[in-house]
Amino acid sequence: MTPEDLASVLADVRRLRAGFAGTAPQPWTATTAAAEMSVQLGHLALCLLHRWGADATDLDDPQRPITNTGDELADVLLACLSAPTLADTEPTGLATPRPVGRDGEVERFLRLLIAVGQLAEAAMMHDGFRHLPTGTPPSIPAASASAVTAADTLADGLGLDLLAEFRAMVVDADAFLRARNATK
Repeated sequence: MTPEDLASVLADVRRLRAGFAGTAPQPWTATTAAAEMSVQLGHLALCLLHRWGADATDLDDPQRPITNTGDELADVLLACLSAPTLADTEPTGLATPRPVGRDGEVERFLRLLIAVGQLAEAAMMHDGFRHLPTGTPPSIPAASASAVTAADTLADGLGLDLLAEFRAMVVDADAFLRARNATK
């Protein structure tokens, strides 16, 4: 993702966050966005299990099929950028993707999981829900940049265009918000 792409995506994230604010029972914080990252990462993991041929029938909800890997990865990206947006900051420059070892998709997913965990920890510290641990955990801007890079790297490994998937998700989200506002 180029810096220009990131700027465009952030503009959409800010607009969507403002629109979704009216749909939530309580105001969101960076920590709420971190919880949403966990939800969306779980949805993505379910899609990957299906992709890898695993039996996930015990995890599937027939009333809510979660099968679109690209859409779920776009939702992860939205959540990863919602955390800094809600903390009134932005990701630092995107990180350089690390070379991927022998495990391909699994390693890329695990790197995303770790980056999202670091972002969640940073958000929780920012909002006063977690103590400052020893060491030097990344800030929200640094952690969100790492998470975006990890999501983009996973998308590449899956043969997905993360920016196109994100734009498609934005179209769906805008339609949802228009329909919701029409019924009020």
